[in-house]
Amino acid sequence: MYRVGIVRAQDTSNARVRVTFPDRDQMQSWWLPVVFPKTQNDKSYWMPDLGEQVVCMMDEYDEDGAVLGAIYSSADTVPTASADKIHWTFKDGATFEYDRASHALQMSIPSGGTIRIMANGTSIAIDASGNIALDGSGNVSIVAAGEIQLAGGGPAIARVGDSTTCPAGTGQIVSGSSKVNAA
Repeated sequence: MYRVGIVRAQDTSNARVRVTFPDRDQMQSWWLPVVFPKTQNDKSYWMPDLGEQVVCMMDEYDEDGAVLGAIYSSADTVPTASADKIHWTFKDGATFEYDRASHALQMSIPSGGTIRIMANGTSIAIDASGNIALDGSGNVSIVAAGEIQLAGGGPAIARVGDSTTCPAGTGQIVSGSSKVNAA
């Protein structure tokens, strides 16, 4: 039996919730497992929030069932209106969106946050202030068909022998690292 209810309690360790059903005089369910796309070799986990409206599949006596997922309503509206997008908006304002029509992946984080990509001990981190940190033990390769430019003008890559200006003054680069390759 299909039922719509409101999440009133969470058991995050066991991936289950208790749900109140407004159409049943606010009757509260026993612990109901939340249905996830994958739980064995590949795992997904995202619990419904307290107060979130969910759809449940219940037995004929409303004694046992499962939470199938959450649904949008006039109070909780859809964040995007495109069949070509997968989109997540988080409580803190962070977003993740992929648009298959334009082949565009976009991530956004609120002030104070960091986006981090990691692989085999190497990481790239971009923080909300605009700082970029690259940390790794391997080579860094920058490949471009043309010259790499900074938005404010001037080359983005300085090589040994190039003249450069920095806060300390103007000078020439006299040494470099074999770990950075610009082509």
